[in-house]
Amino acid sequence: MLKFYPYIIYKVYTWGNKGSYATPVLNVLIALTFVHYVQLLILQMILARIFPSLRFLGKPDRLYLAVGLILFFVLHYFIFYNKNRWASYVERYKDETGKKKRVGSILVLSYLIGSILLFFLLLPVLF
Repeated sequence: MLKFYPYIIYKVYTWGNKGSYATPVLNVLIALTFVHYVQLLILQMILARIFPSLRFLGKPDRLYLAVGLILFFVLHYFIFYNKNRWASYVERYKDETGKKKRVGSILVLSYLIGSILLFFLLLPVLF
């Protein structure tokens, strides 16, 4: 899975690099932040269901979730963003064949969308 993250960064970065008003770094950070935040919420919901004593969040408050998401975004900026490393990802994958690009795009989209869908699919199951 660790090899897949550079590829995710590369794909989202190149998708966001199209257009005159492109901000690819911001697109990558927003996508990764949101997906990881949803994954943490899924993990918290599962753990709270299995171990009721771990219901430390109580009822989610919109302000609490928004502040958490913003703090998580800042944390992602410092953890993930490295201009030189991201340039090496673009250099590493720039010579992909058409079929590999298509398969890679499907995998990355499946990861991003699947993480979010999993959250909404688990809501009725866990509650």
